[in-house]
Amino acid sequence: MARSIRIPFLADLKTVDSKAEVRTLSANTELDRRFEQRGPLVNRLLMGTVTGALQVDGKPLPTVAPRGDTHRAKEQQALRQRLDPAIKPLWDDATLAALVAAVSGRKGADTIGPAAQQAVGRLFLPSYLGDAASFAAARDLDDAVHSRNPIRHLMLKVTGQLRRSRRLLAERVNGNLAGVHGTGIAVHNMVLGFQKMRELFMRGERPSTDEIVKLCLFAPPTVLRQATAPGQTVAGELRKGTLVLFELDTIRKTSPDAETVFMAGTWAECPALLFVPALYRAVWDGAIVAEKRS
Repeated sequence: MARSIRIPFLADLKTVDSKAEVRTLSANTELDRRFEQRGPLVNRLLMGTVTGALQVDGKPLPTVAPRGDTHRAKEQQALRQRLDPAIKPLWDDATLAALVAAVSGRKGADTIGPAAQQAVGRLFLPSYLGDAASFAAARDLDDAVHSRNPIRHLMLKVTGQLRRSRRLLAERVNGNLAGVHGTGIAVHNMVLGFQKMRELFMRGERPSTDEIVKLCLFAPPTVLRQATAPGQTVAGELRKGTLVLFELDTIRKTSPDAETVFMAGTWAECPALLFVPALYRAVWDGAIVAEKRS
């Protein structure tokens, strides 16, 4: 169901938490990620925060590049094909072992973040090393986009911490924009998944591998779109510049599938929609095997 927040000169927002409505709106070519600096104050602040954080050397990360950006589309399609685990192994034994150890309790929960980041980073650079510094940088980038704490936002910006963290993330993947997004933003959904997996394992619960994937899929809290033209939609009337927030993680709680979590089948489909479930399966199966051997 869509909800409107419209206050003259202050805000013009739509929030959508219906899977069917998100699907319909995703096909609307007048909802895009151009993010023109227009509209009420809150709209401009929100767009500035997101687009300002999600860029490297002035270039937008793939998740905020417009629908019509042909380079983005080509690169995302190539990455999607490369991240098909049916074609080749997408993780090394050491990284898998670190995740298995974290999930099974043989290592601390604090090792999940760097290990998950390493699993993603090595998709872009085989020698990628996830550690406390790189994961702290990822937290900074994610907070710059998702934190609701204005002081945290301010400190990240005025101290230069966001700039330094983003530079570290970019250097670790040789400047690959998709790699920065994967190791700095998308990785946090995986961390939540592995934390859930660890919680279930430590409680002695042993759901099937297919069930564990469903239980451990997490979506981005929100996905942002901007209306490029006025019109009537399933979410109601949109003005030019209206910001539409797809509340994917709210939808995920009742519909934990690829269509929700990875926006599968849409122009903005996440290239990792096969990789993440496959890695979850490998880690869970590895934890079960390790338990039987102990």
